[in-house]
Amino acid sequence: MQSAAGARQERDAPSVRAPRLLRAILLGVAFSVPFHLLLVGVLALIPMLRPVATEPEFEVFDVVLAAPTPLERPAESAAELADDMPALESSGAADPVSAEAMPLPAQGAPVPIESGFGAGTGMGAGGGGGDGFGGGGGGTTFFGVQGTGRRVAFIVDKSGSMSRGNRMDRARAEVTAAVWALPDYAKACVLFYDTTVVSPPGFDAFTRLRGASRDDFVAFLAGMRPSGDTSPIGAFRRAFGQGERPDLVYFLSDGEINPEEVDAILALNASGRPAVIHCIALGSDAGKVQLQRVAAVSGGSFTFVPEGPQ
Repeated sequence: MQSAAGARQERDAPSVRAPRLLRAILLGVAFSVPFHLLLVGVLALIPMLRPVATEPEFEVFDVVLAAPTPLERPAESAAELADDMPALESSGAADPVSAEAMPLPAQGAPVPIESGFGAGTGMGAGGGGGDGFGGGGGGTTFFGVQGTGRRVAFIVDKSGSMSRGNRMDRARAEVTAAVWALPDYAKACVLFYDTTVVSPPGFDAFTRLRGASRDDFVAFLAGMRPSGDTSPIGAFRRAFGQGERPDLVYFLSDGEINPEEVDAILALNASGRPAVIHCIALGSDAGKVQLQRVAAVSGGSFTFVPEGPQ
């Protein structure tokens, strides 16, 4: 009986162990699943818990560039400004004579005679190139009229009327003083006219004063005698017909000039670079109207010199 019961117990024993093992497996699974889920969750949180590198913060400024301050040029004194300007011609008055500023009296109308020596209006157009009149030329004075130029022509009346009083002596003295007051690098052309033209030795064309003989010049003028009529056109043609033109002309007359010759003189001056023509009436106002016209058109001056001592 016991052996049968024992045998039965032995047969029933595996059935008892099997549920226990199953429970243990189920319990292990029950604990394992949450644990692994928790582990997976923790692993998933690790990247999120790492510090995230942040970009450095920058502070933004509004930059305003100020406009550059202009450099201020130090004020120049009046003397410094005057040194930079070319020398200007003048002959007693500041403003140049112009055709508009100097009304010409009608032909035949009475013309008042100015009094005073050298009362003409000066030429104010100073500037110019190195070869023209202006700052680079030499200065001189003829019957009180100051002028500046590199090539200066003196066209002087020697007609018969110049023998009156001391007109011829005054013309000789003034021409000599004016020519030899020029610097030696300047050029002068000296032409005495009536119906013909004569010149001191070497001065029939533009001659540089360097090396010229003043004694020969003075001796020629001393031996010259007035004669003939007043006809300056031949002297102007010689002065303007050379290879180089004058840039300044002194024109002296004591008589009336043919208006047709005045037209020809102005045409010669306008045929190239024009010269400034200063006109002087010596001892007589007979040619004043014609001389005023030449002076006005050329930008020069007119001066009446009355009879009187040298």
